[in-house]
Amino acid sequence: MPIATNNPPRVLLTGVWLVPSSGGYVKTIDCFRQALNADVVSFTDEIELQQEGSGIAGAHHVPTGQGLPGRLFNWAPRSKLAEADILAANCDLISCHGFFRYHVLWMRKWVRRGGIPYWVVPHGSLDPYVFTYRALQKRLFLALVGRRHLREAAHVIFSTHRERDKAAAIYAGANTRVVPWPVAPIETADRDAVRNRMRTAMGILPEDLVLIYLGRLHDMKRPLETIEVVARAENKRLHLVVVGPEEGVTLDDCETKAASLGFKNLHMMGKQWGQQKDDLLLAADGYISLSIRENFGHSVAEAMSANLPVILSPGNDLIGELQEVRCGWFLHDDRLETGIRATREFADCHVGIRHEMGRLGREWVCRELSFDRFRTRLQDLALEAMAGRNRKL
Repeated sequence: MPIATNNPPRVLLTGVWLVPSSGGYVKTIDCFRQALNADVVSFTDEIELQQEGSGIAGAHHVPTGQGLPGRLFNWAPRSKLAEADILAANCDLISCHGFFRYHVLWMRKWVRRGGIPYWVVPHGSLDPYVFTYRALQKRLFLALVGRRHLREAAHVIFSTHRERDKAAAIYAGANTRVVPWPVAPIETADRDAVRNRMRTAMGILPEDLVLIYLGRLHDMKRPLETIEVVARAENKRLHLVVVGPEEGVTLDDCETKAASLGFKNLHMMGKQWGQQKDDLLLAADGYISLSIRENFGHSVAEAMSANLPVILSPGNDLIGELQEVRCGWFLHDDRLETGIRATREFADCHVGIRHEMGRLGREWVCRELSFDRFRTRLQDLALEAMAGRNRKL
């Protein structure tokens, strides 16, 4: 018999590296946890966990091995799996977040043993861009277990239609679903006071314009190209605030890039979490992402919720959901000249136009990315997965 709505399935979420620096991936999994009252198992480097702490309340972290399998595959020795195995043995549904890692093999053991239905949530790991590095390793994983893992899932859940469309080159089964991730809107009631305080601290005049970059300093997200685009827009009133942890690109790299361009309006803020990050968004006039790949883009949605118009590269998959929302500039290619032109238009347009774009963006986030809507969608899919299991039994 199908599970009744007053007796929801016990859900287990599993992923890797669920620590704060993993960014939107961790935020999404925590939303899954809250929506489904789920347990969480993360395969996490022990040193990283000690440095950052858990990104999800109540998560059980399995320490991964310190050798090559641990670093590259998040493998964990059997001696560390006891508590995780107990959680898996007593669940009704497993939601597997991410791909190409040991947690997939671990959870499949329990799926086969108990006939447990499961979801696959790729988080961008089936994007063609992912196969531009370590391709042989990933294609071997697909051939040995990955395609079967996708095919046998109750659902494969994507965050945007564009993410699903791009993944179709790898997998396009009838079990795919699109569920946009939820985003808690940033409180804007004290915007003017926060804006004045943050700008004073950064030495930015009230009448100047601020674009904000929010994300890891990684080549894929193109922080150096973003600095060049804003610098070459050649507007002395325009500032760029860069927020995010170093990951391949350093703060010094960014400062050196700005110096080489004679750009003096760069403000490197490093990694910021929580209220400080929200306050930096409130101090800005617009958001810019020239990223090669963002399968959803939490920071995009957060910026929109803060009433910011956005400048987005074609790699931002959220664009596909925003075609009818006049909330910013959606670039057609990754050329720097295209980004420069959009940045100049942003700086030159009337303040009333920017405010209207920001208003429309916030309205869309509040309507389409509400937590209640997300929870209802997941709970319906969970019941559908359990009904499929019962039919098989």
